[in-house]
Amino acid sequence: MESLYTKYRPHNWDSVIGQESVVKILKRQIETGKIFNCMIFSGVSGTGKTTAARIFANELNKGIGRPIEIDAASNNGVDNVRQITATASERALDSEYKVIIIDECHMMSTAAWNAFLKCIEEPPHYTIFIFCTTEPHKIPETIQNRCMRFNFTRVPTNLIERRLNYICEQENIISPIYKWNEGATNYIARISDGEVRKAISYLETCIKYNNDLSIENILSALGNSSYDNYFILINNLVDGNSKEVMESLSKLYNSGIDMKRFVNLFTDFCFDILKYILCGTVQVTKIPDHYNEQLKFATNFSNNVKYYNYFIDKLISLRTMIKDDSNEFLTIQIIFNQMVRFV
Repeated sequence: MESLYTKYRPHNWDSVIGQESVVKILKRQIETGKIFNCMIFSGVSGTGKTTAARIFANELNKGIGRPIEIDAASNNGVDNVRQITATASERALDSEYKVIIIDECHMMSTAAWNAFLKCIEEPPHYTIFIFCTTEPHKIPETIQNRCMRFNFTRVPTNLIERRLNYICEQENIISPIYKWNEGATNYIARISDGEVRKAISYLETCIKYNNDLSIENILSALGNSSYDNYFILINNLVDGNSKEVMESLSKLYNSGIDMKRFVNLFTDFCFDILKYILCGTVQVTKIPDHYNEQLKFATNFSNNVKYYNYFIDKLISLRTMIKDDSNEFLTIQIIFNQMVRFV
């Protein structure tokens, strides 16, 4: 069965979201006929790098032929590069330009990049290289200096939410068959870190979990159903309730949860609360809207910024301490006991 991300992957410039500057320059190249032979598309996963490369290839060749796509994660040696450069020197039989898209190009070895250097420095005019990467700093300077670089930014939450709503409408999710909460796509968009692919994947997971797309079911489907426990724990920390804090930690530990992951998630949670205090809105956090009253209660005391900055500092230190700790639960208990006592 085709995934939602594959089904709704953009096939033209109009459906690419959040990358207006990049799209404008790419379209301008095609309009003027002044094509860069070597380009680097860099940015976090799920922001449209490979998609834009495919659309560019299709528009450039007026829908004729297909680009050559190579996964550098599994084709990163010198011999692989020699095959690519040999292919690049031959004209395309079914289109005007031969477009070669190299995904995860940062995985290539130094020797492989060196083998690429001559071809990139003097590419055939009919061959276009597009290097896609999430880690551009791993590409040698000698290569970067010979390529035009395009930075794909994280997509704004409101644009991701709009895209999710469109998919829901197309899939009849906003219909009597499903129970749909208006805050559902907003929450999914906020926790996707600006990555459209991740957001659509989250939406699909939630749909498969339950037809009722309530916030509660979404939290359960995505494994983020601990907010109630987090609020109980943070309130006990603020109130100095050592016994309740130790009991909460023991309950988490006995449930089989990965305690290192818990510390990471709880750090994010505390930082979200700090952002809420500073900005005055839940929209800057990953916490669902319906926890607004709990947020108000958890921040309704004097010196709240000082408290949460202190908690975050302690948790960041704790993350480092338990990284290679064979008895991390004991260390976690000690640090949380210090947090209760504000020491």
